[in-house]
Amino acid sequence: MTKNKNLIIGLLSLLFIFIYFFSRLQNLTSVPVFGDEAIYIRWSQIIKNIETLRFIPQTDGKQPLFMWLTAGIFQFFNDPLIAGRMVSVFAGFGSLVGIFFLSVILFPTEKKNKNPLLFIQENIYKNYHFGFLNCFLYLSFPFTFFFDRMSLPDNLLSFFSILSLFFSVLLAYFPRLDISLVLGGILGISWLTKSPAIYFIALSYLTFFLINIKKINYKFLLYPTISALLAFAIYNILRLGPQFHMIAIRNKDYIWSLSEIIKHPLDPLTPHLKDTFQIYFAYISLPILISAIFGFIVYIFNNKHKNYISLLIVFFWCFLPILSNAAMAKVFTARYILYTIPSLIILISFGLFSLKKFFKNYLFYIFFLLFISSFNFIWIYKISTNPFLVKLPSTETGYTSDWTSGWGIKEASQYLIQKSQTANVIVGTEGAFGTLPDGLQIYTNQIDHLTVFGVGLDFKQIPYKLIDARQHGDDVYILMNKSRLLLTDVEFRKLNLIAEYPKPLNDKLLLLQLK
Repeated sequence: MTKNKNLIIGLLSLLFIFIYFFSRLQNLTSVPVFGDEAIYIRWSQIIKNIETLRFIPQTDGKQPLFMWLTAGIFQFFNDPLIAGRMVSVFAGFGSLVGIFFLSVILFPTEKKNKNPLLFIQENIYKNYHFGFLNCFLYLSFPFTFFFDRMSLPDNLLSFFSILSLFFSVLLAYFPRLDISLVLGGILGISWLTKSPAIYFIALSYLTFFLINIKKINYKFLLYPTISALLAFAIYNILRLGPQFHMIAIRNKDYIWSLSEIIKHPLDPLTPHLKDTFQIYFAYISLPILISAIFGFIVYIFNNKHKNYISLLIVFFWCFLPILSNAAMAKVFTARYILYTIPSLIILISFGLFSLKKFFKNYLFYIFFLLFISSFNFIWIYKISTNPFLVKLPSTETGYTSDWTSGWGIKEASQYLIQKSQTANVIVGTEGAFGTLPDGLQIYTNQIDHLTVFGVGLDFKQIPYKLIDARQHGDDVYILMNKSRLLLTDVEFRKLNLIAEYPKPLNDKLLLLQLK
């Protein structure tokens, strides 16, 4: 029997691994570089090339771990966008593996073994059906699919959220120093990724307390405290950077102060919660949400096994950070709550797993899962083959439209690189950072005789530095969005239109040459 289970688990594992990498790697650059991606990849290039600027992300108040990893992977890929997105692809694979192991130990069916590894192994044999259901949902959700293919630290943070919850549960089952140290290391590395990782520390305490609620004491709480202290020590590595203080300063730009929240407690809470449901409907789908809710109702009325503590833990890991973000955040998008999605997947899986009893055999149940996921499969196909036409939720439009989207940047870079072989090329772009000029710089990094810099916004005359460069014999270009073009007719006549690249919503990226 054990051999049969090993074979089934092995074959299903290989199938899910194949599906994951096939789905994530095909057309990896179908969505062009996005504004924040451009910044992070550009920082990574600087980190790789200049040893003294390892902490350059701190200049904008960002933790650098994601950029460090991206810098290390550049040597394996020619396309900088692929290099940056591969970090998220591997982080997503870690999330896929992690959610399987997490889901099988959250609802243990075996009595606790004194050996953590044997405990995990026993519950894999008992709960692998539930574990693979979680993997299926992870693979089929547009939410995870989209961000597994974006060069953003949020996906790495999501991976660490799974590891943090897994080892928090394991530490609660087995209060041991070695597990406590591993958890502390993960919590610390999470904090080197993004500031919301501080939630993981509080939630790890809560997890430990809920599982051991009947035998908790001050001595018992020593283990999660060791984890928290180690996490704090690792986070303080960032003090080696000269602009460590910028992290706290920039965090204030994204959240309201407590005094402001007290003045208007329902704003932005209410609109952000509405945004959350809109994101769920778009990135998870209504059929799956309804089916999961119905499954929970079935479970409540037909419950034979008490799993309330485990469900409560996953619920808190999912929704407490969302409520906190909704109450405090000035800006609210899907990627800011991405790290809560693994916990949500487990909740949804639990609801769907409770519906299994309505089907005569597993084949009918699998057909049911495929049917309710069909809308997600269609969305995934569209976003990976023709994202230009895909309509994203209102909080997400910047990835494929507006000035933050990078349609045409790679094509423009290829033209400019070719021109730099016969002339000294100077390119002025709109803005000072972000999609332009960073999006162009990542493709023209270390190209001889090609210089790119931002010239700001809302200029009605051609900047003098570009005119001066032209007068000194340089080949001078301007790259900007048509929707932001404010040049007067007199000034515009000084330019030749070299190329225009279409963007959604009737916008265009213009490549202009100074006559």
